[in-house]
Amino acid sequence: LGPEHSREHSNTSPAWKPIWYTGWHTGVLICAASAVVVLFINVGLTIYAALNPGYEMEGGIVTLYRGGSCDQSKTIGTWLHLGINVLSTLLLSGSNYTQQCLAAPTRSEIDSAHARRRWMDIGVPSVRNLFRIKLERTFLWIAIGLTSIPLHLLYNSAVYTSLTANSYTVAAVATNDIEPGGYPNMTDALGGDHEFSHGDDIELFRRVIERYRNRTRIYQYLEPSDCTERYNKDFLSDRSNLFLVVKNSSTSTYNTTLLDMFDVTAGDPTTSTWMCTDHLVTEYGECDPNELVKNLKDGYLWRIKLRSVKDEVEISGCISEMTDENCTVQFTLQIMIVVICCNFVKACCMIMAVVRTREPTLVTLGDAVDSFLRVPDPTTVGMCFSDRRFAILEWRHGRSIGARPWKQEGVQRWWRSVSETRWLICNLFCLITIIAAGILLDMGIRKDAEYGSPGLKSMWNRGLGKVNSVSLVSLTFRNITEATLLANLPQTILSFLYLTYNSLFTCMLLGHEWSLFAHHHRTLRVTSPRPGQRSTYWLQVPYTYAIPLMTLSGLLHWLTSQSLFLARVDIFNALGESISTTISTIGYSCIATIFVLTLGIVALVTAAGMGSRSFAAEITTVGSC
Repeated sequence: LGPEHSREHSNTSPAWKPIWYTGWHTGVLICAASAVVVLFINVGLTIYAALNPGYEMEGGIVTLYRGGSCDQSKTIGTWLHLGINVLSTLLLSGSNYTQQCLAAPTRSEIDSAHARRRWMDIGVPSVRNLFRIKLERTFLWIAIGLTSIPLHLLYNSAVYTSLTANSYTVAAVATNDIEPGGYPNMTDALGGDHEFSHGDDIELFRRVIERYRNRTRIYQYLEPSDCTERYNKDFLSDRSNLFLVVKNSSTSTYNTTLLDMFDVTAGDPTTSTWMCTDHLVTEYGECDPNELVKNLKDGYLWRIKLRSVKDEVEISGCISEMTDENCTVQFTLQIMIVVICCNFVKACCMIMAVVRTREPTLVTLGDAVDSFLRVPDPTTVGMCFSDRRFAILEWRHGRSIGARPWKQEGVQRWWRSVSETRWLICNLFCLITIIAAGILLDMGIRKDAEYGSPGLKSMWNRGLGKVNSVSLVSLTFRNITEATLLANLPQTILSFLYLTYNSLFTCMLLGHEWSLFAHHHRTLRVTSPRPGQRSTYWLQVPYTYAIPLMTLSGLLHWLTSQSLFLARVDIFNALGESISTTISTIGYSCIATIFVLTLGIVALVTAAGMGSRSFAAEITTVGSC
């Protein structure tokens, strides 16, 4: 062993320099470059948003977009969230790659562990190795892991859409006075006995009438079908006060212009129920505004009961006050500063992983085979065909060291390459995701049933990640930070799911790679190749598996951000004045939750399907230790 042993260990001297253009060093450099690019994007956008005079900043909240339609704001918010999830997926996958390289043991560390009858993992992500590798690499591994937690707790809520909602007054009025030139005398307009209104309601109506008479706002006449369709919204942002024109009516008929009046408060789940026939009189009973809108489009008449009139009256049309939409896309400066700090630390750790790791590590299965063939391990000499059970029960305690018989147990499946603990942890996170999505979906359907139809069509109409008055969590938050942390808690769970799922595939593919040696001639895949060997940038998961896994992770993160999200709505009164009431809570989307639930089940079934595959040839099944 002398010459070979000497040559092997000469490579582990501190003066040895890593080969920068081969193996995992290049892979980690690519990960570091990706992290730096993401850092520049985050810093650049933050500086641009904070210093651009065209944007407003108040209390650390920067308004990126204001004044356009709310649909445009939602579209911008959706694309920004999609971009954020792409960037976070790059950071997550790069972190996982770098951590696996950092946790890979050197030959000297393996020899030291074997001398104490302990083992280390090779070729797979490992927490066990952290207790047996150099402290510097352990510190870098922990730093990369810890910086991932704030990223996934905060990143998705750094940008959010803030909607506006108008409270408004609905007034049923006589036909002749609502036409051009109407309301020449406010006393006539407010004549009669208004038992249905309070004094402040009458004063509000007076101010609304003044605005209409002076044409200080833009008004539009709407047919009944258009009127109900435009006002059948949870948060009305482009319209406000409404006159219902009663057909075949006049002041001589009812001795008053104002036949009825009521206020509609923005953000109430029952905002649109005033359209229904009996709602003003009974305030109870079933009412489905969507059904009413459909009936009016089919040619039915719109009839309602007023509190001042005994019989039903027919509404011939509406006069609607149009307003400017004031939805915004906002950016939280404090959150982005935390994200940038974590991003910076992560990039630095990745760079240090390449610069500071001088001693060659056994990162791939080929590295281990090459090393142990060149310099056999004296502590395991003769232990052919030993399995994990033997290592735990006998070898670890210094008993029964010697050759083991190989017993072929029929067709070997991929799942045999994965330890029970890894299967348990991966399935646990999959089940947590599925159960959490199922509970959220059940709660959402139950709440939807209280205010309308919980069917798939209704869920689809509410959309992905869109705020509505029904799909809001009934919790009170002291500040926006609390809502942000709770809304993004599932993102952290999904990050752990990706890591365990990736680890599962890594172990199975390691066993598959080993079985290929018995199928046909193959060269060793190592990080620092010698003649007759090959190098690769991927560790154990080929790109044909890694890219779909990254895509699945990014898609799950994005859909989760659309399932549970920060909801912020600014409320305006009937006169268009901003009031102190702002809805800051968490919204949810049932249809997005269904997609998350479906993908979670697909991931679980895919893992089981991959585990049931048979190896390429009959050969002893190997693990990673």
